[in-house]
Amino acid sequence: GDKELLKFIAENIKYPAIAQENSIQGKVILRFCVTWEGKVDQISVLRGVDPALDAEAIRVIKLLPTWKPGKQRGKPVNVWYTVPISFQLQ
Repeated sequence: GDKELLKFIAENIKYPAIAQENSIQGKVILRFCVTWEGKVDQISVLRGVDPALDAEAIRVIKLLPTWKPGKQRGKPVNVWYTVPISFQLQ
């Protein structure tokens, strides 16, 4: 579910060195589709911050394991997700 998704992102995200050096931070908002087969597909940046942060957010979403597909009337269907990924320097 959503809780596990956010946990996975937090565990796998790596702050890009170039963004750290330039003190770049912000929230990247991504959209992706979980297909009827449970695969993550069609990842896009709805709101980007910096090319390095955007690329890192996309990289982590591509690492997601196979999902249980959404169902409608008992049949698996594609489901769209929108997820914010925050990059904050300590």
